Amino acid sequence: MTVYAQLAEGVPYSRVVRKFSQRVADLGLPPSVRLEWGGEAEGSSKANTAILRMLPLAILLLLLFVLAEFNSFRSLGIVLATVPMAAIGIVPGFILSGQPFGFMSLLGVVSLLGIVVNNAIVLLDVVERNRREGRSIAESLRRAVVLRTRPILLTTLTTVAGLLPLAFSSSPLWPPLAWAIISGLIASTVLTLVVVPSLYACLFRERSSTVPLRFVEDPR
Repeated sequence: MTVYAQLAEGVPYSRVVRKFSQRVADLGLPPSVRLEWGGEAEGSSKANTAILRMLPLAILLLLLFVLAEFNSFRSLGIVLATVPMAAIGIVPGFILSGQPFGFMSLLGVVSLLGIVVNNAIVLLDVVERNRREGRSIAESLRRAVVLRTRPILLTTLTTVAGLLPLAFSSSPLWPPLAWAIISGLIASTVLTLVVVPSLYACLFRERSSTVPLRFVEDPR
């Protein structure tokens, strides 16, 4: 038996599937009856599987690129520490907006992680550049935050402004993606400007500028 249905306007398929599954479970169908989903639910399941299959490769490439850029496991740890910051804003964003977590939400989370990691890399690059010029860690961090705060905030504001039409769209497809990026980006931007310098100050120490003395035997 094949059952076709059309979603009401503005209703996400995940909400319908969840409620329908509960109703079917209450019916107590015999074990010989098998239920398979089609349509958007089937396509979303395949897309989620494809993303999760490629996610380990993407993480490995991220680790290699960050190590090649900074040549430091401590810098790599600081960059990776910014990843959980995105989740701090994503969860309240979904709760307040009432959006379900599905394929488009997962796609928004993956896109958000790229933006958050990029902000951390840009900030650390300025810090390392200042240290190579002979400045102290405190001065390097201060100059990096001063120089990069405005570009990072402008990037966040323009991204949020560009996603607002999708967030308030009547289509059930785009709002989950938009709210995942908007809420996560706002929270992670503020935390990145605070946590990244703090972690750097804790993990790194001033480079020693002393030159070891060498004793030369007097020929006399």
